[in-house]
Amino acid sequence: MKVCTFLVEIGTESLPSKILKKLGKDFFYQIISGFKKNNFVYDKVNWFASSCRLAVKANLIIKSDFNTKIACVDQSDTGDTYDKYINNTDTQINHIVNNINIRSGVCVNNVQRTLECDKNIVIHKNLKYLLCKIISSALEKLNNYEMMRWSDIDIPFIRPVRTVTILLDTYLIPGYFFGMKTDRVLYGNRCMEDDKITLEHADHYPDILIKKGWVIADYDIRKNIICSEIEKEARKIGGVVDVQDEKILLEEVTSLVEWPVILSGQFNNKFLALPREVILHIMKYDQKYFPVYNVIDGVLLPYFIFVSNTISDNYKKIIAGHENVIIPRLMDAEFFLMQDNKCRLEDYIPKLNSVLFHSRLGTLRDKSWRIEELSGWIAEKIGVDIEQTKRAGYLCKCDLMSNMVFEFPSAQGTIGMHYARRDGESEEIALAQKEHYQPRFSKDTLPTTHISCAVSIADKMDTISGIFGVKELPKGNRDPFALKRSAIGILRILIYKKLPINLFDLIQKSVKLYGSQLINTTVINDIHNFMCNRLLSWYTSRGYKLDVIKAVLSVKSDSVVDIDARIQAVTDFFRLHKEENVKVNLIYKRISNILLKKKISCNEDVQYFLLKIPEEICLAMEVISIEKRLQVLCMHHRYYDALTAAITITSAVNAFFDNVIIMDENEDIKINRLTLLNKVKNLFLRIADIALLKF
Repeated sequence: MKVCTFLVEIGTESLPSKILKKLGKDFFYQIISGFKKNNFVYDKVNWFASSCRLAVKANLIIKSDFNTKIACVDQSDTGDTYDKYINNTDTQINHIVNNINIRSGVCVNNVQRTLECDKNIVIHKNLKYLLCKIISSALEKLNNYEMMRWSDIDIPFIRPVRTVTILLDTYLIPGYFFGMKTDRVLYGNRCMEDDKITLEHADHYPDILIKKGWVIADYDIRKNIICSEIEKEARKIGGVVDVQDEKILLEEVTSLVEWPVILSGQFNNKFLALPREVILHIMKYDQKYFPVYNVIDGVLLPYFIFVSNTISDNYKKIIAGHENVIIPRLMDAEFFLMQDNKCRLEDYIPKLNSVLFHSRLGTLRDKSWRIEELSGWIAEKIGVDIEQTKRAGYLCKCDLMSNMVFEFPSAQGTIGMHYARRDGESEEIALAQKEHYQPRFSKDTLPTTHISCAVSIADKMDTISGIFGVKELPKGNRDPFALKRSAIGILRILIYKKLPINLFDLIQKSVKLYGSQLINTTVINDIHNFMCNRLLSWYTSRGYKLDVIKAVLSVKSDSVVDIDARIQAVTDFFRLHKEENVKVNLIYKRISNILLKKKISCNEDVQYFLLKIPEEICLAMEVISIEKRLQVLCMHHRYYDALTAAITITSAVNAFFDNVIIMDENEDIKINRLTLLNKVKNLFLRIADIALLKF
């Protein structure tokens, strides 16, 4: 048995910064998966990723002479490579733990036994082949990214590959990948000395890159260095940077550099008069700079912090270069703002006619009209100012035609808010210009005012109705119009803001505003089912039990607030009252089975003059009493208390089953008793279908 250090590094051209971390982890998990499938024993596995490399390093526990010679493995070979190396005239078949059957025999060029194994360790004289096959498979499975080809290589990858290094301790595993043989050569930081580095031992990785190549290959170490150094630099200039609040920017910068050097620059105070979001857009999205804030009040300061990828003896020149880039961008913003100030926000309305929302659904002007009308309808339902809400909907797409949004797209909505304030619109209307885009993603903040909520729901519902109406439904992961995100956004607003809107009516009203433009004749039901499925998915993602969600959703309701209250109540009640749960479930299922089995139409109401036996009379009285209590409790969404009240009927039901013959010879009495049982079942159906709950 021997512990060997395994290393694989794929050296590439610059990898996409937005996906580098995921790419590095995916490669790591695929290598680990390959180890497991081939029953390698391993520990201390680490992954590395920088702008020009992906790597995995691990300790492999093996019991084999891995220095046995073998020909290179060609990545392009998809057939059974073993058949090329191993003669078929062998006499015995060995079974590997991973269920691959490989014949032992004589290689064309040299004699080698293929394999032995014991309880824990796969022992493979052909170890080099297996390792190359694991790496080849891992690379092939990185196929859910945009791929490219280069030179005359027919094998695609995310970026052109420069080097492939595979080592076991000092031994170079021979292989053939992307048209090149494996080698010991690594490349350093191309912004410094892009010299070749020879790796003699796998243990020397990644330290040799730090010493000779100006590369910190470990993603997490690089990220932590950037975090701490940015905070230090911010303190030096008398400000603060909330690095944790800039997670996306931090990940991207970490992926862009291999040797982070933290520097800061500044710009003229006069640019702080620009909308804050525009300055932040220029800093974060255009230049990848970290904004600096005042420690006391959080006001934006005229400084920025950036991460360089090089060591220099003249940092002032580097800083000046970055200042010379950001200042013209700020001057552009200043000019665009001056141009936009020549007209009011509503003056952009006619220009919306020149931009298509969808080829079958009209222009942005058509969409803004529908948003205006639907916003007003929602405002009436939730009891807010209808005219104010319609005005907010009328203006909500105007800023898309402004110079500022054209130049700085991420500032849409925010620019509309600034311009609405400038034009003297009410604060709620101005705020709705920005907040109607919220929530943009699953954990984004919700609109703060009811007017903003109304416009946000109207905008999202209009998109869903239109796209479903022309039959461009989302399929699998394909959702180009982000309809799933929009649906979750609507549901979150309705739930957390407790808005009394009937979901079916909302869909119907939205579809009606399209008139005869929609070709899908089942569009309303399609959207309703879609929204219900999104609701189920959303609750599941938040950890609610699937049986509870289905039990509640099976009781039809178009009030999302009501559905939420029932899910919360059923979850809490059946977690706290486990013994009662079992009893209720047994009784409920027994009643359901009787009613289903007999297939007799029940009456609408119990005929009380037909009640003869004390136990059925007692049960009927209990039903009347509990029905009255449930009517009040359910009206106020007090479903936990409603369940507490409903569960008290169990003793009366048990007594009924023990003493009453349900299937009486008298048809009227029989139907009356079944009707009574149906009434008991309906008490619980006001909350959930108990039969679907699992205990």
